Amino acid sequence: MTLIETLIGALIFSSVIGGVYMLYTTMQNTMHRGEQQSDIQQHGRGALAQMTREVRTAGYDPQNSLLTVTPEPRAPIRAAMPGCLSFVTFRRNADTGLDESKQVTYKLSGAVLQRREDSWNKPGKADQFSGGSDDDFALFVEVLAFTYYGPNNAILVPTSFSSTQKCPPLPNAPTEVLQQLTFDQMRQIRRVGITLKTKGSQTGVQAEFFTLKADVYLRNL
Repeated sequence: MTLIETLIGALIFSSVIGGVYMLYTTMQNTMHRGEQQSDIQQHGRGALAQMTREVRTAGYDPQNSLLTVTPEPRAPIRAAMPGCLSFVTFRRNADTGLDESKQVTYKLSGAVLQRREDSWNKPGKADQFSGGSDDDFALFVEVLAFTYYGPNNAILVPTSFSSTQKCPPLPNAPTEVLQQLTFDQMRQIRRVGITLKTKGSQTGVQAEFFTLKADVYLRNL
């Protein structure tokens, strides 16, 4: 073989190898994007399904904790902000195996959807919900947004005002300017719209977004 034939052969071989590598890279990216889409959809659907189930039960309070609970309001919706919702429901205590009133809170911390569950301290102790911690509920969450509707499906618009009512409500909380519904607005809530937007975050793969929405009618109001 002459030098020219050798160079031509090497060029053809390099072109073939380059084509195979590009095909392999494209297939890998397609596979990773598919895996990413599956992950973010799974996270989003699972999180939204549980949130919907729990929010729907807001106000179910056989222990009548809302008659005496402090701090106020003594209402099923304890705090309502654009990105945070706290409400009272009734569920099983994992430690005791008994059903009891709970204050459940959903909020976003960075890209993590967090859920907090505070147990009811029965009257004669502290008349409040406490003892919970912020637990990571779903990852890769870009947006968590709540929309609140009154009896006539009118949107209840949060406003900024000085308040001690955090999300979740905490006793002896300092006063600060918060954007939220007033106590009167919270008592009017009949439906909650939830928007959840998740984002894929695999290295070297273009970010994928997945948005889910749900309308939850509150059964116990």
